Amino acid sequence: MNQQLSNIITQALVLVIGAIYTYYQQHKSKVDAQVKDNQAAKATLDVVNRTAQFIVHDLEAGDLDNKQKQASAVNTIKTTLTVLGLPAVPENVISGAVESAVSAMHLAYQTASPDATVAVTDEQIASAVAQATPVEVVNAPTIDPEETGGGPIG
Repeated sequence: MNQQLSNIITQALVLVIGAIYTYYQQHKSKVDAQVKDNQAAKATLDVVNRTAQFIVHDLEAGDLDNKQKQASAVNTIKTTLTVLGLPAVPENVISGAVESAVSAMHLAYQTASPDATVAVTDEQIASAVAQATPVEVVNAPTIDPEETGGGPIG
């Protein structure tokens, strides 16, 4: 009886595994196509973001106003995607990438050059040092000048 039950369970498992394998083989091309589409979308967005950074820095010093710079950046990114053979991206996504690059550029400039600088003269430093109260060291260890040991302090 136990041998028959064991054979039935083994046959059922073989049938289930076979059915799962067959289903996977039939739908493998769909899964692979979706993975490929996802990788292409990631690559496209990466190109959009990186290109936006370069274009924003390139257009920064130009004589165009901000709206013209934005339009020029969007058109340049669209052209780049076409030349590279990448899928088209909606214009609002490209505009968002350009705005993000502009914000990152402004933040980098603010970080690199702080707004307030402090100028202190030598006289002000000398006055502050003279007014400072000396610090008294309490319970300072005494050092024996005759001791020349290299071991731990004890």
